[in-house]
Amino acid sequence: DQAIQDYTKAIELNPNDADAYYNRGFAYGNKGKLDHAIQDYSKAIELKPDFAEAYYNRGIAYHNKGDFDQAIQDYTKAIELNPNDADAYYNRGVAYGNKGDFDQAIQDYTKAIELNPNDAGVYNDRGVAYGNKGDFDQAIQDFNEAIELKPDYAGVYYNRGNAYGNKGDFDQAIQDYNKAIELKPDFADAYNNRGFAYDNKGDFDQAIQDFNEAIKLKPDFADAYNSRGFAYSEKGNFDQAIQDFNEAIKLKPDFAEAYFIRGYTWLHLDEWEKAGADFTTAKNTGMDIADLLPYDLALPEDIAVMLARETV
Repeated sequence: DQAIQDYTKAIELNPNDADAYYNRGFAYGNKGKLDHAIQDYSKAIELKPDFAEAYYNRGIAYHNKGDFDQAIQDYTKAIELNPNDADAYYNRGVAYGNKGDFDQAIQDYTKAIELNPNDAGVYNDRGVAYGNKGDFDQAIQDFNEAIELKPDYAGVYYNRGNAYGNKGDFDQAIQDYNKAIELKPDFADAYNNRGFAYDNKGDFDQAIQDFNEAIKLKPDFADAYNSRGFAYSEKGNFDQAIQDFNEAIKLKPDFAEAYFIRGYTWLHLDEWEKAGADFTTAKNTGMDIADLLPYDLALPEDIAVMLARETV
């Protein structure tokens, strides 16, 4: 507050002081007052059109507001004015990633790495972008590089574990989740994903232990309840599974996967009407359920008809 007052006084004394507007904008941004920050950065740019830092920080403010297109425009202008600004390339890459444009994100991360080869975070984020494209081998290469640069980076071990899991290498995934948890013992997502890896190996008891820990650390973790419910269902503990799916749906009412798996569990309990209702909700929530049920299940006619209709 004092800084903002001081910069305001400076602006009163010299209304054409671009730096004063910039600094006040920076102070507003640090306080989360993003609209005020944008106004001040805009005024600084009006007074000093080649003010690369003002474009860059206005881009950050737009980015934090979720306006990725405007953020990209400002990062791009900052890069035009300062082509060696690795941070501007990096943040523009993040914004492209937020928009789902992973190819463009990778290009920007690559340029940021060229300008600053020792930034583990950029390798990590480029690895995530490759993973989002389904290129898990390239993702793992980037995570390896990030770990070499920063061996205590828990998030990178977690992300590399995800990449190995997506490749079906659950043993290696578990090793990486173990390391992530060792470095960050309250890493709920790592416990959840390690549980998922154990589940895929058929070790349902160990999976449930990990889901328990994830829920203990993060009580509103809908995915962990859903995963634990699935593990209980695979063990034949259908009543406990239903309880977990109920909690997952309570926490995340549009959780199509939880509706689907709960519906599948209802089938095992001969609760046909409840199963049909859950399958309908899963379908209406956008899930393609037609090919997900085992063909050896004897389904009631109305559910079979619904699934057949889904395949048309």
